[in-house]
Amino acid sequence: MTKSTHYKDYFLSHRLVTNELVEKISKDDYDYKPTDTSMSAKELVVHMLTSFYQFISAATKQPPKPLHDEYADVDLSLLAELYTEESVKMIESLSNEDLNEVIDLTAVLGIKLPAEKILNLAIDHEINHKGSLFVYVRGMGHTDLPMFVRK
Repeated sequence: MTKSTHYKDYFLSHRLVTNELVEKISKDDYDYKPTDTSMSAKELVVHMLTSFYQFISAATKQPPKPLHDEYADVDLSLLAELYTEESVKMIESLSNEDLNEVIDLTAVLGIKLPAEKILNLAIDHEINHKGSLFVYVRGMGHTDLPMFVRK
């Protein structure tokens, strides 16, 4: 198994759960916030999807191309599918040599990291926010929730 296959599988073990949670969010709940200072459900989901995509774009040394109009009325489930598909393509494009290459992220994060570490950071970021997404979806009244990770 190549490293990129490992990362794709690990990413999807979490992203597919994220996408399942997103499917439970109706358009009526896009503005739901568990607290006044929280992001809305829509903002959280869009942040999760676009952040991972930006991280993987950096790891592949490609500028992130816009995948959606941030001002358009979006369907979060369709957006999740789109960003997942594009992110998987980018992960699959990485060779072992690419994963070892150091990427300069000083303008964004203040450090230089190997692409593999950027991918780890992106997945950890998603896992962190996925925990919040569970709280949101529970707060919307859903009780039939997926496991935290999918095999």
